[in-house]
Amino acid sequence: MSLLNKIWGSVAYLFVVMSLWAQDNTSFSGTVVEQTANNEKESIVGANLHWANTNIGTVTDENGHFTLTFPPKPATLVVSFVGYQNDSIAYDQVGDGMEILLRNGVNLKEVVITVRDRGSYVSTLQPIKTEMITTAELRKAACCNLSESFETSASVEVSYSDAVSGAKEIRMLGLDGVYAQLTTENIPNLRGLGGTFGLTYIPGSWIESIQVGKGSGSVLNGYESITGQINVEYKKPFRCPQEKLHLNLYANHWGRMEGNINWTNKINHHWSTTTFGQVTNFNRSLDDNNDGFRDAPRVQTYTAKNRWHYQGEKFESQFGVQGLVEKRTGGQLTYNPDEPRTTANGYGIGIDTRRLEGFAKLGIFFPQEYRSLGNMVSATYHEQDMFFGLKNYSGNQKSLYYSSIYQTILWNSLDHELRTGISYQYDRYHEVYQDSLYQRLESVPGVFAEYTYKYKEKVTAVGGLRADLHNLYGFFVTPRLHLRYQSSPNTTWRMSAGRGLHVANIFAENTGIFASARQLQILEPLQPEVAWNYGISWYQKFHLRERDGGLSIDIYRTDFQNQVVVDMYSTNNLIQFYNLKGRSFANAFQVEWQYEVLKNWGIKLAYKFDDVRSTFGDRLLNIPFNTRHKALFNTNYMTPNERWRFDATLQYYGSKFLVNEQLDGTTISGNQILSPNYVQVLGQVTFALPKWEWYIGSENLNNFTQQNLIVAADNPFGNNFDATNLWGPIMGRMLYVGMRFTLKGKEE
Repeated sequence: MSLLNKIWGSVAYLFVVMSLWAQDNTSFSGTVVEQTANNEKESIVGANLHWANTNIGTVTDENGHFTLTFPPKPATLVVSFVGYQNDSIAYDQVGDGMEILLRNGVNLKEVVITVRDRGSYVSTLQPIKTEMITTAELRKAACCNLSESFETSASVEVSYSDAVSGAKEIRMLGLDGVYAQLTTENIPNLRGLGGTFGLTYIPGSWIESIQVGKGSGSVLNGYESITGQINVEYKKPFRCPQEKLHLNLYANHWGRMEGNINWTNKINHHWSTTTFGQVTNFNRSLDDNNDGFRDAPRVQTYTAKNRWHYQGEKFESQFGVQGLVEKRTGGQLTYNPDEPRTTANGYGIGIDTRRLEGFAKLGIFFPQEYRSLGNMVSATYHEQDMFFGLKNYSGNQKSLYYSSIYQTILWNSLDHELRTGISYQYDRYHEVYQDSLYQRLESVPGVFAEYTYKYKEKVTAVGGLRADLHNLYGFFVTPRLHLRYQSSPNTTWRMSAGRGLHVANIFAENTGIFASARQLQILEPLQPEVAWNYGISWYQKFHLRERDGGLSIDIYRTDFQNQVVVDMYSTNNLIQFYNLKGRSFANAFQVEWQYEVLKNWGIKLAYKFDDVRSTFGDRLLNIPFNTRHKALFNTNYMTPNERWRFDATLQYYGSKFLVNEQLDGTTISGNQILSPNYVQVLGQVTFALPKWEWYIGSENLNNFTQQNLIVAADNPFGNNFDATNLWGPIMGRMLYVGMRFTLKGKEE
């Protein structure tokens, strides 16, 4: 056995042992509730929690939930809310999943206090600019999956990657979503081959919240974040008092139907579990633009997840497993999937996906509560078989991720915090495209450290550094710095700078390889993509006419030291891949304003400008399919009895740069082709009872579509066929209806 194998064997053994004994236990979660006149318990939104004689505190969210850091012993937790008696809780009585019952104040028995759910808001405490998207925001639209969760957010743009497969992609700070790290409960996920359709793999009804962080992220989560991080929090088993059973049924007039179920069981004081299930079916042939191709592929998806939580006095663990099977069939209406694939049978596509993933978080409590050792581990197997016309692709990915984090304070002060640890990322890719084999194995051990300094509540500085050893690309260092300065109670400034590295997966990240007659050409060995990101943001809370509001301005720049250039400009019949030979950068500007105009009536206005350019050959050009100008208007109203909710969103998309002039409505700007501007409108009406909700809504209410979606649609096996030049909506007005049923668990 080689020395390297012995080392990795020792690391693997250490990983197994440590996984049984560690998890980040510097914080705990719980719920603050009140008892109503009907002897029922309801969550309190905006309750204050703080440790006496410290600056550590938080407030409850729209579900009454909170997460709070442990201080050094001894300490007392103080819980307060206007109109209620304060509650003091001893340190030893605090634990994860706890419920705190506040009682009405003696002198305010006749006062009724209501707090409006903000839905989405900017955290003023995080050093990284972070937009919090809660379940209330997600329910403003049908939100069947993660790809549909950003319709009221200006920070994340979602679009289709081609006109035949239904694959969706995101953009942040003007760049493709591959430069933004996607995590589920802070575990890197949907990487590599899973990125093609990964946004549709997470059902919306499973999501508790989404955190969208801009700029380079924390070194604790790895080296891949360049433009930001999107973290998805699933609904937790220990939330049992809030949601024991949840059912969501959805159908639209195109024929798509979906069913979701979440079932939570709190077995005893220590054990709780949640089981999630989803079924999606779309089996109709639609061709509204009469080009002979289905506007959307037929889709059957089955996915399920089971997670467990154990809470002991000294030991805690979370673990779970998720599986998915999906089948997509599309192409020309004349294509018969039961017949052999020939030109005579028509152009068809088929995508079969099988995915299995599991995770575990395990740990112990230390006598010094401000110290902890936390471990996370996840494993994923992803397999995908595709064909587009006569092009064939198959691939599988096996991944393992492990991270161990030790956290402590320095100089016996909570103002100085240190987190350090080790990580390991393993990925094995096996891909076959047109009988050509592409395979690689990536093995990346790493070490990292992050120091946080806090000065009162005004200043937070976070400096991070990690070093990783890639078996293919060698040693590299990732430095990152985040600064937060609260110049007044309502004004927050943030600055960030950091480096990131991304290894391109050209097949998963460029489905245009398949949905086009263009051939693939790799001109040289492709190197990792390396970029620096810099940003500054300003957030101002204000109180106008007794109503709350907020104004934020973000400015970010990304500079690539190396980038894998996907060149569709240089030649009409090839997609060329090569390493950057010049400049590549992205400038992103965004301004957003939110305000509650009247009681229960809020509005959001946002505008963003993205200037993104790269060197193609020897020319510095705007990258294709990027929306330079985008504006968003959202308004929502809830009746005083909270029975009715009305939500509407208008999205304006400016012109995009294209690579093919054979499309209606395009114009020429210099030496590049521009698409038209367009507007989309969507809205939803919801009627809610304590356990039931019914909703009806529409997407693309103004019925605007791109007319010529596919170039040379009448000759799909010819040299000019191209289904990737998308600049507008594929499908027109869509109407949908749905129902949600939620059964709360019994309170202890």
